[in-house]
Amino acid sequence: MAKYNCKYCGEVFEKPLDLARHVRMKHKRATTRAKKAAEKVTPAEQANKTIEAIGILKGLQVSPNLSAEEKKLLGDVTKTFEGLV
Repeated sequence: MAKYNCKYCGEVFEKPLDLARHVRMKHKRATTRAKKAAEKVTPAEQANKTIEAIGILKGLQVSPNLSAEEKKLLGDVTKTFEGLV
C-alpha cells in the first residue's frame, strides 16, 4: 500500500485525502505562504501547474486504494480544475 508523507512534518498517511486534510488543518500557515508564492508565478507557469495537477488527480482516481466516495471526490475536483484551464 502506498504511503503519503507530509512535506511539512513528515507524518505518514495511507490515503492522499487524509494527507490533504492534515495539511489543511495542521499547516494552514504553510498554505498561506504557498498562496503568496503562487501569486509570483507567471500565468503560463500556473497553467502548466494546473494541467499537471489534473493529470495527478486523474491518476489518483484509478488507484485501487481509494474508496468509491474518494474517487468521486477526486473526479469532482478534477472537473473543477479542468474548468480553470
